[in-house]
Amino acid sequence: MAVTAQPLILDHAVVGVLDRLDEAAAVYRKLGFALTPRGYHTLGSINHLAVFGENYLELLGFPPDSNGKRADLWSYPTGLNGLAFRTADAASLQRELGEAGKPVTEWRDFSRPVDVGGTQKSASFRTFQIGKEAISNGRFFFCQHNTPDLVWQPRDQSHPNGVLDIVDIFIVSRAPQTLTELLGGFANTVAPEITRDGIAIHTGIVTLHILSEANATSRFGLAIPASFDGNERKVALGLKVRSLQVTADVLAQGGLSSRPFEGGLLVDADAANGVALWFKE
Repeated sequence: MAVTAQPLILDHAVVGVLDRLDEAAAVYRKLGFALTPRGYHTLGSINHLAVFGENYLELLGFPPDSNGKRADLWSYPTGLNGLAFRTADAASLQRELGEAGKPVTEWRDFSRPVDVGGTQKSASFRTFQIGKEAISNGRFFFCQHNTPDLVWQPRDQSHPNGVLDIVDIFIVSRAPQTLTELLGGFANTVAPEITRDGIAIHTGIVTLHILSEANATSRFGLAIPASFDGNERKVALGLKVRSLQVTADVLAQGGLSSRPFEGGLLVDADAANGVALWFKE
């Protein structure tokens, strides 16, 4: 039964880099991503984005001299540690989910400056978390874009590696029911699908794959983080590309090794700041 008319749609995936944003950005440029200029949030965090057609990847960290700002980010491992889902109205969604018994935080507003043709404008957001105490090694949250045109700019959406969108997210979980309960009840979701590896939740163009440790190891081997504390860890992204040959050429030019994987190419988590990247057409 739906508890809200709002759909569950991935907005962006967060790759946490702690205080090593310079190093992470250099790696992702070698991987063929065209990154936006560094952003400075009013909350104290800093970022670069790889903006795609429907969603984006965010490298998120904080300055070495942050003096305790965004101290929450210190507690998460590097790698894929945040999934942001889109909402047109964070306040109403937060209220609806709370009334349905889902654990949500209060929403908060923040912004960052963006240069548009030499003019500085303010990209602003409203976010809240769901399952803060239940989720290990990161967070699930909802993001309202007040100024989406300042994020999805055509100049930023063409990548040398040909990536078009995030289409898969892989989560290793010891408590899959916790995740299915948190993410159930949205207007566009149906019953989770039981697959050969575990559970699949379809959210627009993106599929969330919830895998057991054994199934994840069987499928990905040593390409994903091998251990974690808590109930789950987000370990891999599936990325749709225009041409695998173009992707392979760009990875080779960047000096990064990849291997064939299920009709695509896989870059190990150790080479991509803690998250395995599966490039596929």
